[in-house]
Amino acid sequence: MAPLRWLTDPPTPARAVAGVRRRWQQRPAWPRRWRPRGQDVVLLYHRIADVDEADDPGGMVVPPELFRRHMTAVGDWFDLVPARDVLRSHDRPTAAVTLDDGYLDNLEHAAPVLRDLCIPATFFVVADALQPEAPEYWWDRLEHLLVEPGPGADRVRVTAGPHTLDLDLATPESSRRAYDGISAVLQRQGHEVAAEVLATLEAARPRQPSCARHRRLSAEQVRALAGEELFDVGSHTCTHSALAALPGPAAREELTSSRQRLADLLGEAPELLAYPYGSVGAVLRRNARDARSAGYRAAFANVAGPVEGSSAFAVPRITVGRWSLGQLHAAVTAFRQPA
Repeated sequence: MAPLRWLTDPPTPARAVAGVRRRWQQRPAWPRRWRPRGQDVVLLYHRIADVDEADDPGGMVVPPELFRRHMTAVGDWFDLVPARDVLRSHDRPTAAVTLDDGYLDNLEHAAPVLRDLCIPATFFVVADALQPEAPEYWWDRLEHLLVEPGPGADRVRVTAGPHTLDLDLATPESSRRAYDGISAVLQRQGHEVAAEVLATLEAARPRQPSCARHRRLSAEQVRALAGEELFDVGSHTCTHSALAALPGPAAREELTSSRQRLADLLGEAPELLAYPYGSVGAVLRRNARDARSAGYRAAFANVAGPVEGSSAFAVPRITVGRWSLGQLHAAVTAFRQPA
């Protein structure tokens, strides 16, 4: 995978320097490790469900009552706006709430809390996952294949792109380590690589193809959410592949096709995009340029930071977990100027 190129060394003549500077200013700026100070933030949640922490190997689930406490506190600390408005200038600290991947529990547990508290939110959905026959996401299948007890091999060798991994599945502890290891690899690969890994594991450790807790929103449910005044629906691509791992035409197709399919479903094309995985290495600057060319107005990354100073096509988001209110407050105020 080509490394992320932060800067391009300009030629030495003054005219050439000026030309490179103009082109550079037109490029989406990717979030850097050290962000400008700011008070406006975007929060990212995935699943809102009553799941024990031991049964949440990916760390993606926030219980509904904790989510309610989070939202109540965030409403006290910030003015809350839709994600489409968070890039505007604000006099007071401002936050937006987003939820990725389109799980059914977003409708069952997150939406009622948001309605009760009158909090706007944007749901980023994966176009392929809206199909009734769509399989579970690869990380959910891995949970069944690696973490859940059951019959099958205690050691499995898998090939994931350029990586070959020997997975020790003999104990719950080693299985959890295997889950973490292969997950880190697959987050930088396309969906076809993930499908090959799952096929190898399913041959060695057969499991049921799906479960109730991993259900996703249907197309009709997404349309209903988009029809509510508080809620927006944005694109999370077609297959939830790391765009950086795909050839340029395939990555552009992920962006344009998902936008068109959601336009067909909702009656208007979404303005907002969330990059799958959204980290440095999973998204390249060319993907941000392609997002702008595809017609999106803003795109969101999974890099913590304030909104101020960011490009509209690399808006930082703070990924929230099972945090106490103290942990949440520390995370959402970490970028403010010292008092």
